Amino acid sequence: MSLTGDQLTFIAMPWLVLKLTGDPLVMGMVIAAAAVPRAVFMLVGGAVTDKYSPRLVMIASNFVRMLLVASLAALTFTAQIEIWMIFAIGFFFGLADAFMFPAAGALPPRLLEQDRLAAGNSLIQGTAQLTLVIGPMVAGLLIAWLGVNKSGIANVDGLALVFALDALTFIVPIVALSAIRERFPPIISVAGTIWDSLKEGLRYTWGDAPLRTFALLLGFLTLIFRGPFVIGIPAFADAFLIDGVVGFGVIMAALGVGAIVGTLIAGTTRHPEPHWLGTIMLIDFLVFGAVMVSMTITHELWLIATFVLIGGLVDGYMIILLITWIQKRVPSEKLGRVMSVIMFFGQGLFPLSSAIAAIVAGWDLMFMLLAAGLIMMASTLIGLAIRPVRRMGY
Repeated sequence: MSLTGDQLTFIAMPWLVLKLTGDPLVMGMVIAAAAVPRAVFMLVGGAVTDKYSPRLVMIASNFVRMLLVASLAALTFTAQIEIWMIFAIGFFFGLADAFMFPAAGALPPRLLEQDRLAAGNSLIQGTAQLTLVIGPMVAGLLIAWLGVNKSGIANVDGLALVFALDALTFIVPIVALSAIRERFPPIISVAGTIWDSLKEGLRYTWGDAPLRTFALLLGFLTLIFRGPFVIGIPAFADAFLIDGVVGFGVIMAALGVGAIVGTLIAGTTRHPEPHWLGTIMLIDFLVFGAVMVSMTITHELWLIATFVLIGGLVDGYMIILLITWIQKRVPSEKLGRVMSVIMFFGQGLFPLSSAIAAIVAGWDLMFMLLAAGLIMMASTLIGLAIRPVRRMGY
């Protein structure tokens, strides 16, 4: 429920910025305003998670984010919303996310035995990916349906409704997490200060060669792909698709459908040996590179959505394999910190990636998509030639 609401806002937020400013660069700056505190405080979030409780950290994060999104809904509905307010709300939302992400990754091993982790992760990720189907479609239809209000800002009433629905969905995880009890709490409690705990997590992650390789690959993926994708998809839909915001929603929904299929396959089939993990991740690079290139070749919505669906399938399968591998490899009492380090590489470069993508997209959107896609595809061939990357799981 909560992630469905998040997907509503994921569609509505960039659309609101585009309608207020018409500038992809500003959209990228807003995304960076949330991504910077998320990245900077991610390691602290992991240390706090291990020292206290993933469940309690998730409850607190959900409550703070609910208040922020409710404020955004009220400001948008009353047509008092201004760009600086969006920057402020994005900043504090990113700060709350910095604690939520590592806590969410550390909770499943405290609820499930190891032989059920893959199925549990598939269920969690599958329902999360289902929101990529429901959320974007609902958001696109609501925003387009309500049209222009008296403020003169296109889609503002629909945007306000979408933000309000998102705020309400946070009630569900707050109540559910309050009822959950951890079956397998860590045997060893984390001693010392948060700073000591944070340094220990960094040393452990960097000292494990496969984890270090994965972190670096994830950082590269974030830098080259995530910014161009997040900036490029709404800008592409606005500029080239007749359906506009509805087309944006269809593309994101296709990503969700593919990811659901991928997570179901990963959760119900035997996982490959760990030495295949690097190769599978490189295949993910290749597929998403092809997705970016395809948008420079065709503007047919159904064809682009098909390419994105295939990319989502490969990505969904890979995510389950990698999350389960990390959860089984890392001791429970260190998992929050290791997850925070991994997520730092996934989020830490995102502001830089978004900023570069926004600048290049403002100059030439098609060039940005083509360059990102070709680099992703070339990196697959280079990675396959490097044995520690190709056999990352050992």
